[in-house]
Amino acid sequence: MTPTPQPSASRVPAPRVAPVFIGGVRYAQVAGNPDTDGQVGGMLAAFDASSRELWRLKVYENARRPDLEGDVQDVWFRSLRVQGERLLIENERGEQFEVDPAARRVLGRHAPATQPKSDIDPISGQPRIRLPE
Repeated sequence: MTPTPQPSASRVPAPRVAPVFIGGVRYAQVAGNPDTDGQVGGMLAAFDASSRELWRLKVYENARRPDLEGDVQDVWFRSLRVQGERLLIENERGEQFEVDPAARRVLGRHAPATQPKSDIDPISGQPRIRLPE
């Protein structure tokens, strides 16, 4: 069974995103392990018919600031759908990603249609994380 992200008192629950299927393989969002995957949100996994995990992929980076509570910084999938032989994923920030599951890689990333007007993340209520340019 796929682990489901658990809500906390400091953030709204992660969106429930149904798994999708291509050729008998189930693709679903999974909670990553910071020690082995390097992050919690932004992880996709493939499962066979017996629910055995075949592989997992980091779809996008989910950098964390050590001075903020971890779970409020996690960015989860908002949607996951199939288009042909590709997976289309949108995260809570509105970023869109195209994944080729046969190659196990992210093909492209599309920025949100509109840029945030605030430095406060609407999901967590915390200041947005800005990566150095």
